[in-house]
Amino acid sequence: MPGTFHILCGSDEFAVKEAVKKLSVSLCGNPPEENPDLEIIRGDSDTVDFQEILDSFINTVTTPPFLSDRKIIWLRHLDFEKCQSEPSDKKKKSRLDHIAGLLEKGVIDGITVLIDGVGADKRKAWFKTVKAASEQEGCSLEWFEKADPKGKGAEASMSAAAREFAAAEGKEIDESAVLFLVKSMAGDRPGMQNEIRKLATYACDAPRITLEDCHAVCQETEETLSWEFSSALTARNPERAISLIPGILRSLSQGSSSGNPELAIVVSAANEFKRLLSLKCEGEKYQFPAHASPRFFEDLAAKQLENGIRSPLLNMHPYRIFKMWESASCYESREFSRIFDALFQANRAIVTGGGDPRVILETMVLKITRKDVQ
Repeated sequence: MPGTFHILCGSDEFAVKEAVKKLSVSLCGNPPEENPDLEIIRGDSDTVDFQEILDSFINTVTTPPFLSDRKIIWLRHLDFEKCQSEPSDKKKKSRLDHIAGLLEKGVIDGITVLIDGVGADKRKAWFKTVKAASEQEGCSLEWFEKADPKGKGAEASMSAAAREFAAAEGKEIDESAVLFLVKSMAGDRPGMQNEIRKLATYACDAPRITLEDCHAVCQETEETLSWEFSSALTARNPERAISLIPGILRSLSQGSSSGNPELAIVVSAANEFKRLLSLKCEGEKYQFPAHASPRFFEDLAAKQLENGIRSPLLNMHPYRIFKMWESASCYESREFSRIFDALFQANRAIVTGGGDPRVILETMVLKITRKDVQ
């Protein structure tokens, strides 16, 4: 059997460890450690320096299988950044460059190599060599990039992770709960997994995890509180918006946020209404149905290039757009002038000290959510 190798690396440590866990089970069975053909070399050892770790790996990978026709070598959780610090030149290659050369020439028959870790630099020669070598049959190189919580596609990636984690716990999850967790976790995949495990336990025999479960079990962060406040405003629910103000102020004042917490609430609301107005304009431009379903926005996001739509709003979670479009129907276009005036007046009053900030915010809520008399 020809030798093969699999390397999993990148900046997302959690994703790398989750992926290598699955791969090791597929190669060795569950638990992998009980497979007699498997040899594990700890890349994250606290007692052995990286030179000894890599020397041990090189010796093992250049030794044919003994008393068996198969050998699996797992260099587990390697600190690539530390290993890359070793000098390398034509006279004396670094250990990583030497390993890359071995993989390029081809792994010895009967040996499967598995390497995972974080801190790898794509610009290094060893990485480029391994990338080219990974095109050999049966070999692979996987890169896991830690998503920027505010970057393109991050929301969709975290939403998919939430559904995957819920499915692993034998649960379905409401889209409103997914969106809540995406906002509260801000790109923290391990935190997302832990929250869903907790929610699955709380849900007990119920088949679905709901937004109500999240409110009961999950700690509400600045992000989720601000999001719920803005959502209450756009849904024209003044009672809910006003009830959230104390919690948001408390969270902002106790957290790491700098500046004026009352002003932060106004800014968050203003940004939400800017998005709402943009979506309303997009809806009129591209003739969105007045009562569009979540599925409509899922299909629209998938077809945006085909339809010639270039709106950044469509990079958001489809359920999020659906809820925004639902809120947009609560407001006539002419009302936005009054809404932004209310936001501006609240902003000015808070900055200039024109009254009790709590009263200013509550007044802003009432001005925004009142319906114009026709």
